[in-house]
Amino acid sequence: MNRLLRLWWHARLRLGVAGLSALVLAVPALVIAALLPQLSREGDRLRAALAAKAEASSRAPAPAPRPMSSSERAQEFVARFPPLARSADDLEKVFALAKTRRIDLSKGEYQLKAEPNSPLLFYTATFPVQNEYGALKAFAADVLLALPHVSMDELRMSRSDARTGSLDSMVRFTFVYGSP
Repeated sequence: MNRLLRLWWHARLRLGVAGLSALVLAVPALVIAALLPQLSREGDRLRAALAAKAEASSRAPAPAPRPMSSSERAQEFVARFPPLARSADDLEKVFALAKTRRIDLSKGEYQLKAEPNSPLLFYTATFPVQNEYGALKAFAADVLLALPHVSMDELRMSRSDARTGSLDSMVRFTFVYGSP
């Protein structure tokens, strides 16, 4: 330990603080300079491999999509709708969105419809709502954005007194589900 300390003091006296700083900075610079050609070769190799893969993939013909029949297209369309089992989760989402807008959905009418020969099921939810126009509009927009398989079929608004900001409203949403 004494030898190292003596060497340090001797180097500091001979080289000074600036000389020692230059020495400390020169060592990493020399290491980087020694490794630079190897890193450059590795980069060139990787670029060449990437270019070869890009060229090979551009030369390979893309498989032509098989034309689909109208029944296959219809099946694919219906398959994009969620199953009816998700209806409870969807209603929970509607209630949560109403709560964020301070809209009370304590009452509601619910009806499940299945059209003959249709692969889709329609679940209608009708809610009487009493709130301001801005909150109702924002709530309806939130529902339609959050649940793309839902449509708003009806939005009726009436105001019993022109001096109040609150509207007596009725909103009807239809949830579309694929049949099992």
